[in-house]
Amino acid sequence: MKILVRRKSIPTLHKIDSVKSWMKHTHTPRVRNKKEVNMITDSFDNSDVFISPERLYPRNSVTLDVCIGIFSHKVMNELISSGVLTELPMEKAPGSASGKHAVYRYKDTSIGIYQNEVGAVGASGLIEEISVIFGVKKFIIFGSCGALVQIPEGDCIIPTHAYRDEGVSYHYASASDYISVKNANVIAKLFDELGVEYVFGKTWTTDCFYRETVNQKNKRVEEGCVCVEMECAALQAVTNFRGYELYQFLYTADDLSKLEWAPRILGDNERDTRFLYFDIAVKLAKSLL
Repeated sequence: MKILVRRKSIPTLHKIDSVKSWMKHTHTPRVRNKKEVNMITDSFDNSDVFISPERLYPRNSVTLDVCIGIFSHKVMNELISSGVLTELPMEKAPGSASGKHAVYRYKDTSIGIYQNEVGAVGASGLIEEISVIFGVKKFIIFGSCGALVQIPEGDCIIPTHAYRDEGVSYHYASASDYISVKNANVIAKLFDELGVEYVFGKTWTTDCFYRETVNQKNKRVEEGCVCVEMECAALQAVTNFRGYELYQFLYTADDLSKLEWAPRILGDNERDTRFLYFDIAVKLAKSLL
């Protein structure tokens, strides 16, 4: 089989002017104007969208005032078994091809509870969809994080800023290294009233826990980061853009403060601790009603 290669025609040498012109237009690299150079992080564009959650999810007759997103399926299952949650009927449940998410009413309140997705894309999508379905504008998110500095396992962290090492936030806010977590002081005030000790500091939001490298960790610590997780920056950007309110706090599980990673209470050992933080989340939700 013959392979045909299309070649550019080269002018004869006696046509010197043509040669110069040809060389100019084919061999001179195009220099971009600085204004034309776009980075992948310059993704924020506030023009019309093709798809919106309003087009996909019908509004429910039930209205919720606050929703709590829970990452642990074990905690979720025990709450369901205990009878404190009532599943709310929906014409179309939020979620994706990986599965749909039920939304529950907590006791006889206007507080909603749902199983959260791990990672920026899934967690931020659920917030948008649940807000459209139930009209809720306040979201409380709590979950585990890795300690970048020496913080005991199970301690609470209230993030003040989130390093944007994920992709979602750049579609909801102009590019910057960090995004401010605006309700950090609200959470701190409640924790003070409850007598809950906490660490105030920046968090590193990443998309890839298998690429948390030593050099990246050291850079984040130099900038004031005390922990690493996978959702905070994205959720803050989405809620800012949509006009929602986000209340996020974390608790330390694994340890990245030393050269060797230590899982500590990450995984099954978190169980009792997670129920403690769910109780705190409920108290926070009630204070927002």
